[in-house]
Amino acid sequence: MEIRPDERPEREQPRSKAGVWIALVIAAALIGGGAYYLLSGDNAPEEEPTAAVEFEPEPLPAPPATPAPLPEVKEEIPPQAPPPEVKKVPLPSLDESDKLAREKLAELTPDGKLELWLPGDFILRRGTTLVDGLSRGIVLRKMLNAPAPEGKFAVLKDGAKISIDSANYQRYNYLVETLEALDTDSIVGLFHFLRPLLEQAYGELGYPPEKVDKAFIAALDQILAAPFPLQPVYLTQESVNYKFADPSLEALSPLQKQLVRMGPTNTKRVQDKAKEIREALLK
Repeated sequence: MEIRPDERPEREQPRSKAGVWIALVIAAALIGGGAYYLLSGDNAPEEEPTAAVEFEPEPLPAPPATPAPLPEVKEEIPPQAPPPEVKKVPLPSLDESDKLAREKLAELTPDGKLELWLPGDFILRRGTTLVDGLSRGIVLRKMLNAPAPEGKFAVLKDGAKISIDSANYQRYNYLVETLEALDTDSIVGLFHFLRPLLEQAYGELGYPPEKVDKAFIAALDQILAAPFPLQPVYLTQESVNYKFADPSLEALSPLQKQLVRMGPTNTKRVQDKAKEIREALLK
């Protein structure tokens, strides 16, 4: 992990850009339950007894003749109207898809803030390339214009021990809140709507186009596999760079290292969103 120490302040590189496309490409259906209430019938009120009355029985009427057959009634079922035709919105070519992609992606956040984070051109090609990298745990930082976290990376020093300052984690709150605000149903619907263009962009990278969904799922799995290390997270310093002191953390993919740097609470929130989208994509 490459981190600048306090004594060499430098603006943090926007590694967190990966998080936006994590959510964009990464609704679970809300499952509601109901109860059936069985109501028992009320007892009829009791009637007061009446005195017995003597009477002469009347003769029984003669049985009626064979009843005439009831007239046959034919039930006419009104013809049902055909279901309305669903209009299919034609997709533009991949080369001309930026306007549509920008409009659709901007709709995923209530305040439209996401539009400011999108690259200027080749949006779907950039997004597909980023997803390909994320599926292998690689963060391609130049694929998005997401703002970098404010301030510099903070550490605590206790003698020879160096650890991540927990105050550092709040620097990523803005990103996590943006991810959580994304509507999962809309993300999944947009993936299926744009899938022909995404397949074409994925094929241009040299992969089988129909495997693009597996790349998306693999990117989500990379996120879900990130660990929750015990706090504090200790570091070692070599030259001007920090590394994780725990070899198992240092061996993580760059994407998973980024999640560890965001802190356990933020990592859990990002993973919850990734799991939600993964389940929706597989339905």
